[in-house]
Amino acid sequence: MAYFSEDESKSRQLILDHYEIPDNKIREDQVSKLVSNYQSFNNKSESCIDNLTIYLLIENEIVLDAKFSGIGCAISTASTDIFCSMIKNKNIKFINELIKKYFQMIEGNAFDENELQYLIVFKNISKQLNRIKCAKVGVVAIEKLLTK
Repeated sequence: MAYFSEDESKSRQLILDHYEIPDNKIREDQVSKLVSNYQSFNNKSESCIDNLTIYLLIENEIVLDAKFSGIGCAISTASTDIFCSMIKNKNIKFINELIKKYFQMIEGNAFDENELQYLIVFKNISKQLNRIKCAKVGVVAIEKLLTK
């Protein structure tokens, strides 16, 4: 993952790719097609446009699928999309640890690039205090679902 940590233009491009064509985002008209056993949680920012709903399919402490809908800036959409991809087929304990490590990184604390994988493209968010909320909005929703 050093590839992204050393080249800011590649990091920006990855963020833009996940913003423009997110792998895990669904349209509002697709929400009703989700199997009824998906759990959902909506989280929105009080200070900007970010308003995302997360949908998780959880069985036996494993997140089998993760989707989201709503509207968000590049940072909130990309971070949510990457996070959704990373948690599929992972157990809740692993995901909770990943959330803690991700929050540590975006708050400017020490982190291990290997553990965060593609999420390291957000490592400089801590230098832009107004963007920390953007980088957290979808992940906080995931965290809330896992602690229900």
